[in-house]
Amino acid sequence: MTRKLLVSFLALGLLATPVMAQTPPAAGGAAQAVNAKVEGFRSARFGMTEEQIRQAIGKDFKLTGDSIQKVTDPSERTTALLVKVNDLLPDTGPAVVAYLLGYKSKKLFRVNVTWGHEIGSPAKAEQIVNAANALRNYLLEQGYRTEGLVLNHPLGNDGVLVFQGSDGKGRLTELVLGIVSQPSGKPDTPPTVQGASMRLSYVEKPGEPDIYRIPGGF
Repeated sequence: MTRKLLVSFLALGLLATPVMAQTPPAAGGAAQAVNAKVEGFRSARFGMTEEQIRQAIGKDFKLTGDSIQKVTDPSERTTALLVKVNDLLPDTGPAVVAYLLGYKSKKLFRVNVTWGHEIGSPAKAEQIVNAANALRNYLLEQGYRTEGLVLNHPLGNDGVLVFQGSDGKGRLTELVLGIVSQPSGKPDTPPTVQGASMRLSYVEKPGEPDIYRIPGGF
């Protein structure tokens, strides 16, 4: 971890638990109870069609019509339904929920929920970091697989993989935190933290995303 990154996250209190990657299995070879089920986000479930997702959004957030923005990724050729939700988590400002429909299936295969600086939120960096810590602790209690569990792993460029874990079917939950900072310009002076963003993702098939790929043979 670079000094810049360490200073940023120590100052904001992120490193409340040690960095942990590839957590060993339970002692004595005891079987692990995997209780986590990554099936989507609230009423939206992997495999749902666009119309079914719209109905789920209406049920969960009372949002319909123009409140749901539809966009297309020209590179991956996926479609996303975007909604802005206030107070999804206490003291974090608004969040943007993106429901991604696959290139081939046209069905839900991933959900991203984003808070903070990246979406223009007025939430303070400390609020976002506190929420990331709280979410990490909550996810740790849900019974994800021990194998491959990752906590507070630095990604570089002031980013941290706060949590990554999979359920018994290999479906993934991932929490990433990013800090926006401005160098002080003075030796031995820490950078100024300007904001923070947090993204929580639920992924159906991490190794097989339903996106457009250029055919082989080129």
